[in-house]
Amino acid sequence: MSEHIYNAFLDASIISHENWTKGIKELYKEKIKNAHLAELTIQMESTAITSLENPLIQDLGHRFELRKINHFHFGNIQVRTMSNMNRIRIDNYLEILKKDKWKTYEGKLRRVYMITELYYGSIQIILNKALKSELEGSIQQSQLEVEQTVEFDKSIEYTFKHNSVPFAMRLEKMKAFNG
Repeated sequence: MSEHIYNAFLDASIISHENWTKGIKELYKEKIKNAHLAELTIQMESTAITSLENPLIQDLGHRFELRKINHFHFGNIQVRTMSNMNRIRIDNYLEILKKDKWKTYEGKLRRVYMITELYYGSIQIILNKALKSELEGSIQQSQLEVEQTVEFDKSIEYTFKHNSVPFAMRLEKMKAFNG
């Protein structure tokens, strides 16, 4: 999530190449956990939607008219959060940078934000059952993995796994970052 700040620390000679490698490895150890957030359902206005900006199903929009989707839903919301240890470590390095070398990096870091949380969720779309074969053909061409399909009287719901592709993030301003 924050590997680029480690590049700045290495460039400023605040850390060694070995500590740079260790720091980045620590960031990738953060696990995805349940976010305990409310489920979110979005009713799409079929005349207004032109694209669905999610990397997992964006390709689907090239093969299937997104206007045909009745509901779009993120479920099973999960989060990857920067650990307290990583926050403290980065904060300590930033204090050294601010104290000794801020003038060199101020222009590059003053307006920079760091990602401290990434949010993931399975994607569910609901559409008219009459469009089932058209959508399934598009899914096969897109090579998407369907986690679950549920059929109702007049509609059908498809659930796609998030495959570690986030849909949202929390940003913190680098200049004001506090471990």
